[in-house]
Amino acid sequence: MRVLPVLLLAAIAAALIAHAGSASAPAAFRTPDAGAACRAEGATLVCSSLASRQSVRLRGRGDAELVKRLVWWDASTPVLHRWSHGAVSCKLVSGAVICRNGNTAIRVAGDGFAVAS
Repeated sequence: MRVLPVLLLAAIAAALIAHAGSASAPAAFRTPDAGAACRAEGATLVCSSLASRQSVRLRGRGDAELVKRLVWWDASTPVLHRWSHGAVSCKLVSGAVICRNGNTAIRVAGDGFAVAS
């Protein structure tokens, strides 16, 4: 009878270890001053700034576009160092988030965002 609980506990522990070992980059990140943040939503990255009422969305291909919703973040959101998912990659440069998809680059910081194609 004791074998079943031990096997169950071992299976749960193995699953937790496997999940921890496969942990990828966070799905959300922010600037060090918390003035801006980005959140991955599937293959899309949405970034917001405290200085803007809209956000900018960057997909794996194509141009960036404005969206009318804001990303939510707080002090527990990790600070960005480097992040990538598919064709989109981001890094922190002089306190701002810089993301690229090959065709388009966005800069997001506490003072707003900019898009370059």
